[in-house]
Amino acid sequence: MTPVNQTRIRDRRPEFRNIFCSVLEARVAAQDGGDACGDRLLRLSDELPPMYAPVDLGVSRQTFTVIFIAGLYSDCVDQTNQARTQFKDYLARFGYHFKTLRVSGVSSAESNAQFIRASLLDMPELGTARRGVIVGHSKGVVDILEALVTYPELRPKIDAVISLAGAIGGSPLADLAPDAAISIAQNTPGLECKDGDGGALESLRPSVRRSWLANNPLPEDVAYYSIVGLPTPDRISRGLKAAHNVLSDIDPRNDGNLIFYDQVIPGSTLLGYANADHWAISTDLGTSPYALVRSLADKSDYPREALLEAALRFVEQDLETGFSD
Repeated sequence: MTPVNQTRIRDRRPEFRNIFCSVLEARVAAQDGGDACGDRLLRLSDELPPMYAPVDLGVSRQTFTVIFIAGLYSDCVDQTNQARTQFKDYLARFGYHFKTLRVSGVSSAESNAQFIRASLLDMPELGTARRGVIVGHSKGVVDILEALVTYPELRPKIDAVISLAGAIGGSPLADLAPDAAISIAQNTPGLECKDGDGGALESLRPSVRRSWLANNPLPEDVAYYSIVGLPTPDRISRGLKAAHNVLSDIDPRNDGNLIFYDQVIPGSTLLGYANADHWAISTDLGTSPYALVRSLADKSDYPREALLEAALRFVEQDLETGFSD
């Protein structure tokens, strides 16, 4: 049991399921007869009965600026550019302005938080005509939370944080990785890791994350939302199977990088459990420019665009009602 798991959350899975299924039916099923909603968003035994309500799938009433921040090794494998390609035009159809920040995939949370601060303060649209929603994946969420806690001047610019398989409680894999792992990534031919302080894995150690969470209450004037990656065995990519097996000695409910309970932001709203591994939940690495990455990410066919659209529509409703329970 971890501190993250012990922290009270708002369970809004039925409402999110209603929105996601509506989006999925309109955007995906109509095109190619995609899998049933239940296969994409797992319904565990403790989820309340589903709810059915009309969902407005037109242009958003809010002028959100959606800022995407990826995680460990993200710049090395071009994840930020992949995300921009997949999400920007899709979300623009519904009035969302999508931007990406290319943080260092090998740097500590403290270093990336400084970069995030400088980047957000340099976005004049935040805090004026548009409202900021940060979407983070994996360690990117850790960097985001570090920035919001350390730099209070950012909070008026950001309404909400959406976590996609965020490494909130860290990963036991960080304790097992050799110290040379960061250096190897930085010096591997063909990879394009952004220069950094090499502290990424240290930032992901469970002991480090738990200590940080215990000593750094999150700002209450920002809303937090968690989507957890919880793939069935047939949805785990080739490149994540070994790590999934290692984590399964602790808990089989993991996405190949993170145990499910370590993906929940304390005090956040739990939206759902995506049947997607740690890579597929945020980016289609199956279209990576690197052949090795493509071969390892063989379970990338997940409707992540629909997932993010549904999350943004949920956030829009929730902000309008004042984070009601």
